[in-house]
Amino acid sequence: MTAKKVYAVARGRAVGIFTSWSECEKQVKGFAGARFQSFTDINAALAWLSGTKDTPAQKKAAPKAVSPADYTIFTDGSCLRNPGGPGGWAMVAKDMATGQVTERSAGEPSTTNNRMELTAAIEALRYAPEGTRVALYTDSQYLKNGITKWVAGWKRRGWRKADGQPVLNQELWMELDRLYAAHTVDFHWVKGHAGNPLNERCDTLAKQAAMAAR
Repeated sequence: MTAKKVYAVARGRAVGIFTSWSECEKQVKGFAGARFQSFTDINAALAWLSGTKDTPAQKKAAPKAVSPADYTIFTDGSCLRNPGGPGGWAMVAKDMATGQVTERSAGEPSTTNNRMELTAAIEALRYAPEGTRVALYTDSQYLKNGITKWVAGWKRRGWRKADGQPVLNQELWMELDRLYAAHTVDFHWVKGHAGNPLNERCDTLAKQAAMAAR
């Protein structure tokens, strides 16, 4: 029986692992500089992805050496009735040296989807020892953009947004910022519910945790 292929996209409209060529093709067809590869083993696909960085539509530049990740971690958050309803977070982490996969999740009776996304990333970086390189995959633009683009400005303004309003979830952002500085983290955005098996697994675990917290 022929092994089912998975497709790893390192540069495209969305990055991550896709289980069908049709989904992969949507991310790379017509995308300048697209980078992708097919595999018959998801572990090999993850290992290949961990040594890449999503840089969509970037200017041409000399290739840079990228150290492989020590840990590849997928995270997700869920809230059954956003805001104020029960929610859950989840992480699925792979130790790239040993191949060991660790799953963690928990729930809260009253929360928001954004708080659960942040908590998932915090728990992921608490799991990885300080000083390690982490490839962290999330389907939350709020999380990815917040830590990679917005936090620096928030800190300069005393944890206030550009409009002067206080940053929501400040205590979580502060903890995530501390952990981010203690690791070398490459954040990758993946499209949710697009067939990425580890993203789907995180989604299932987060929803289960939210249900249990009701």
